[in-house]
Amino acid sequence: MTFFDLSTAVDHPYPLIRGGGLFLLCLGICFLLSWVFRRHWLPFVIAGFATGFVASGLSALLPSLGTPSIPQIAGLVGAFVLEMGLIYLVLTRFKDAEQDRLVMIIFFVVGVHFLPMGLAHGPLIAVLGLALMANAAAGLKWSSVVPVRVFGVLDAVLKIGFGAVMLFAHPALTFT
Repeated sequence: MTFFDLSTAVDHPYPLIRGGGLFLLCLGICFLLSWVFRRHWLPFVIAGFATGFVASGLSALLPSLGTPSIPQIAGLVGAFVLEMGLIYLVLTRFKDAEQDRLVMIIFFVVGVHFLPMGLAHGPLIAVLGLALMANAAAGLKWSSVVPVRVFGVLDAVLKIGFGAVMLFAHPALTFT
């Protein structure tokens, strides 16, 4: 079975995995560019979200891996609601924090939101969430001696790597 020839495949346990992978790939590439070109970081971040959402939606044009279940859709929506709520909480609670610390806390929240997203995209994205949380925790601990850019680049590279695996290999890993 190849990326484009799925005619002989049975339904994938996580049919949204390629769309999630494509989103992560677009987002990761643009986030990486935002760390390389710091002076113009905002357009890259906006472009990452915009291209990620559009590409993820267009992934529906790829050969189907099956129909997502109601719990999978709920996991996806719930993860986004959780992320928005936690980012609001972080921005209001830590509004006076230095920028590097605020960025690391937001990175941690992004990692947290990937845990329930595992319901929609499978355990691979939950593992990504744990890796992103570990990276953010390391950034919170060591950003006084290691430039925050190091943690930002690692965050982007993790998203690119996991996104590529999810899009191109879309392994049928499950939680059981």
